[in-house]
Amino acid sequence: MYILAWALTEDALASLREACDRTGLPLECPSADAELGEPLVLREDLLGAFVSSTTPLPAPLSAEDISRTGAYVVSVHHAPTPGDMLTAFHSGSSFAMSEPLGASRLTSFLTYLRDVAAPQSTQVLDLDSSDVLATPSATVQLSPAEGKALRALSTRRAVIVPRPELMRLAGEDPRDLVQALQKRFREVGSGAQILKVPHMGFRLVGEVRLKSNP
Repeated sequence: MYILAWALTEDALASLREACDRTGLPLECPSADAELGEPLVLREDLLGAFVSSTTPLPAPLSAEDISRTGAYVVSVHHAPTPGDMLTAFHSGSSFAMSEPLGASRLTSFLTYLRDVAAPQSTQVLDLDSSDVLATPSATVQLSPAEGKALRALSTRRAVIVPRPELMRLAGEDPRDLVQALQKRFREVGSGAQILKVPHMGFRLVGEVRLKSNP
């Protein structure tokens, strides 16, 4: 997952950059290139876009276009009126914030989006036959046991996999493997999660696309 900033003021951008550093979310600021005519390309794992209310996104991209991908659009205002906020929501923004933003406030907000409300598009992972786990932003090598556990969970997506079965398929303690996989998900910036269902087992929230190496 990553955060996009479009045409923010220096103070707002500094606060957002600090919050992204605290939450481990990469921050991209493509406004300079886009203003020169370069297309603004969005990757599938976009978590949120912080957009200045005074500088439109480069045509033909709009806040509604970003929202349709599942990512959140935050309209950033300087001294807004109630009408400004209403216009932002009608234009496709998910949230509206007024300056000064404040790094602590943004850190709490980004943590919530990352851990609780990650869009479905950020929960898609690719796993190849050599156990390399990938998102559009990063890759990480899994151990053989981690790869087996993730395959077992992915082939039973939205279904609870009992702990004994996961132990049999992966050959290691499922609790340790789940903890390790959650760490791997964070390393590649994924919103996927593995839920522990008490007294029953584990369930994958997300999608793993199994790939064959060439």
